[in-house]
Amino acid sequence: MIFSASSVAEQISIPKPLTLTWINEQLKSHGAKYVVETLWEKRRWDDFANEIDSGKSAWVALVPKIAPGTDAATTEELAISLAYALPRNPSAVLSVLDDRMMPVSPQMVCSAPFVEDTVRDIPHYINRSRSALEKVKDDQLTKQKAECLTELEKTSKQIQARGNH
Repeated sequence: MIFSASSVAEQISIPKPLTLTWINEQLKSHGAKYVVETLWEKRRWDDFANEIDSGKSAWVALVPKIAPGTDAATTEELAISLAYALPRNPSAVLSVLDDRMMPVSPQMVCSAPFVEDTVRDIPHYINRSRSALEKVKDDQLTKQKAECLTELEKTSKQIQARGNH
């Protein structure tokens, strides 16, 4: 990601560990692009992504607020973080899915979008995710659940087809 050096205030202090309060205050004061740039330039993006990976509901809920400030790389990383969170907290992930926004589209999040061997056993990941999704009984998440299961099934078939060649 390339940002101009002047785009982020040099004096900004990001708490360790990263907090929801700090992110929400920065979003309110400066907007999503500023938060993404600051986390990236201060080498704290991974801290943010790790909180989402863990599936913590409040962190997952931040993704749609951060998404408008992302570029191609951070968009992909947010989708991957949500994919990591999917088997851990499927209801939280389903609640942020939105076809109209790239990092939170079911097509990105539910297609096991992992980069080169970051998840060694994709079929196992898919099975864990399916199992977790099947336990979601919230009627408000029915559409997202169906879309996510469809994407997982497509990915599973693609993996099987590659394995048979």
